[in-house]
Amino acid sequence: MTSRTSPSARRSLALLLSLLTCFVGCDGTEAPLDASDPGEGGSGDPSALRREVLGALGENVILPTLREFATQAEALEAAAGAYAADPSDENRAAAQAAWRDAAASWQQAELMQVGPAGMAGTGCGVVGAMELRDEIYSWSLTSTCRIDQETVAESHADPAPLDAELVNVRGLDAMEYLLFVETDDNTCGALSPINDAGTWEAERANIRQRRATYAHTAAQLVLEEARGLRDAWEPSGGDFLADWRGAGTDGSAYDTSQRALDDLATAMLYLDNATRDMKIGDPAGITCMDASCIDSLETPFANHDKEAVLANLEAFGRLFHGESPDSMGLGIDDLLLAIGADA
Repeated sequence: MTSRTSPSARRSLALLLSLLTCFVGCDGTEAPLDASDPGEGGSGDPSALRREVLGALGENVILPTLREFATQAEALEAAAGAYAADPSDENRAAAQAAWRDAAASWQQAELMQVGPAGMAGTGCGVVGAMELRDEIYSWSLTSTCRIDQETVAESHADPAPLDAELVNVRGLDAMEYLLFVETDDNTCGALSPINDAGTWEAERANIRQRRATYAHTAAQLVLEEARGLRDAWEPSGGDFLADWRGAGTDGSAYDTSQRALDDLATAMLYLDNATRDMKIGDPAGITCMDASCIDSLETPFANHDKEAVLANLEAFGRLFHGESPDSMGLGIDDLLLAIGADA
């Protein structure tokens, strides 16, 4: 994917984002795809097309993305482990490279927060939600001061106690800070206990090692969650894929196929709400109150923001076209064509 977008492609993207809102709702009502559609059970059953598209996207896009991320998480855990064992410049660079690969992979999954990755919430909560996304990547909740506090505590060295902490001190976002920050200072205020009591200063000589150990602990938790999310979808595991492609049929977690499509449309609107407004608009001063909110960059330490945005765009395109590594299949574009959108 290139970093340039043609005017016609931008117009198509704007139209698509508008059309996606037509799918989003809370009740999952099965509306006909067009005025001539006979409805449920007829020869032009809209639910059948929805299930075809959902099944294709689950098999060809969502599950392969989760499998790829689990593979990248394994490589990240190994690289972080080597860095913790020997915090040399060479091992740090290798861990940073592994983080970039894993982060780029996850940025595609950011637009696929359906089922186990989604948030339960209230009202329009995601069906099948296990809230695993925040366990893996909790941007924009990350707190570098809290990460600094954990760095000089002992829980950072053990996955179990770290897992009991809030999500804003673990995950890929915490790892970004731990692996890429260049200073041995902390980001807490002078009155923070780690500064006021001299705790940080007493450990300053060990900060690099502590951060390396912490990064490995966080990587172990990310790997555990990555495998859990993948396995929740796998036919050989939790088989959420069966619920997804069978939406609206007996035994599925979804009462209707439209309800699954609603969740997918909401997930894809991440491109509008997070990518456009938060990742681009805030730092550029377009959607924030100040002239520029440069401190709101998604990855200020790794400088991985462009790659994150491009991965978001690529994921959107894959869901739109039903793109697998080998071919184009059924995607959201087929549903849009069915309701009369221009090709």
